Amino acid sequence: MKKVLLVFFFTVAVMAQQSSPFRLSFDVSSFRGDQSSNYIELYYSFDVSKLTYQKADSAFRSEVIVSIIVKRSKDDSIVGYQAWRMPFSLRDTSLLTGSRTYFDLAGFMLKPDIYRIYISARDASNLSVSDSASFVYDLNPISGDQVMLSDIEFCSSILPSEKDSTNKFYKNTYEVKPNPSKLYGLHQPALFYYLEAYNLNTIIPDQYLTRTIVTNAVGKEVINHEKAKRRTYESSVEVGILKVHTLRSGVYTLTYSIIDTSNNKQYSTSKRFFIYNPSLPTDTLVAAHSGNIDATVFATLSEEEIDKEMQYIRYIANKEELDQYSKLKGVDAKRRALFQFWENRDEDPETPNNESRQEYLRRIEYANTQYRTGFRDGWRTDRGRVYIVYGPPDDIERHANETDTKPYEIWSYNSIQGGVIFVFGDRTGFSDYILLHSTHRNEIRDDNWQRQIQAN
Repeated sequence: MKKVLLVFFFTVAVMAQQSSPFRLSFDVSSFRGDQSSNYIELYYSFDVSKLTYQKADSAFRSEVIVSIIVKRSKDDSIVGYQAWRMPFSLRDTSLLTGSRTYFDLAGFMLKPDIYRIYISARDASNLSVSDSASFVYDLNPISGDQVMLSDIEFCSSILPSEKDSTNKFYKNTYEVKPNPSKLYGLHQPALFYYLEAYNLNTIIPDQYLTRTIVTNAVGKEVINHEKAKRRTYESSVEVGILKVHTLRSGVYTLTYSIIDTSNNKQYSTSKRFFIYNPSLPTDTLVAAHSGNIDATVFATLSEEEIDKEMQYIRYIANKEELDQYSKLKGVDAKRRALFQFWENRDEDPETPNNESRQEYLRRIEYANTQYRTGFRDGWRTDRGRVYIVYGPPDDIERHANETDTKPYEIWSYNSIQGGVIFVFGDRTGFSDYILLHSTHRNEIRDDNWQRQIQAN
């Protein structure tokens, strides 16, 4: 198994929302290994600004624990395992005011089979700052009787480089820095790609044609590049760069092909990537393609992210929707359910964005920031729930230092049911404000709520 060395790289994040929670991005590519195995590279990244930093001497330090487990799908046996701790150190925490992405890779030698791969990353000082993912990977053999292509590796940069055994990103005369998020556009206008071609000696003429095609979510071709190449060796490295700053937000597929011009036989490999260009209008062809999940943000969500969002929407989902979701198996079925849930609540289907979902998730994020306690995430608290369901109150009356009562708050909503209030009290003294009383007809009511917060 290839030894993995730790190298730290920081770059400006390309994620669309800098205030998003800790999120683990990942990608995987397979290359030719030895006669019986393929070499697998697993790329991953996360935002180091979301970690917990503690002052130690003259620096601020944090540490992340990463683990990767590879299991053979048919018998659930572990065939690969790596785990390590990665320290991060900063002189000045002002460097963390914006998102900063750390990216890395791990390598495995695996025999062709179907595997389930598990990856997790967690803050060693704050276990609530964590993320994990699992996915099925069908590893196909690389035979020697015809042209074969590796998987495509999407990259943030590819530069010519001298051979360097200490640089894990060095590969075949290049320094290849992966982009595990596969996200391009606003902050990453150029898409770099790397792949390898094998068994080129099976092409009788010494020339062949390469073709790079990009299609959008409904199969419309938006980029097509062709290039004639001369065969020199049995294998070759195929690298390229595509300018994607003019593509509109959505899901795209890059297909790379080698064509034997003597018989017009084509050998291809494909992989999806994502574009975020908010300044450009939505592709009307894609927007009009009703029910096409690949044309939406939902195509980028992992199963864990979908499950988490379904937890969030339990405040507004009906019982039938929740019951149906609980019976679903597999990411595709869950993705379809979440897509349908928000499509049913899209107040303006003519716009490219679902404003109802955007506002709801914004409220979730605000609740997690403002109402988190030592015991629960903010969205799970009573104040968080009320904020998420009803929005920001018109007025908040705070009583934090009364002599004869425990801390309490009164929230007023003037435009709901002719005007309603919500009263929250901190009965435990741990800033966990519980809903004591409301005049909203669907909420708990206790006209004698004051007795619940009387000081002992």
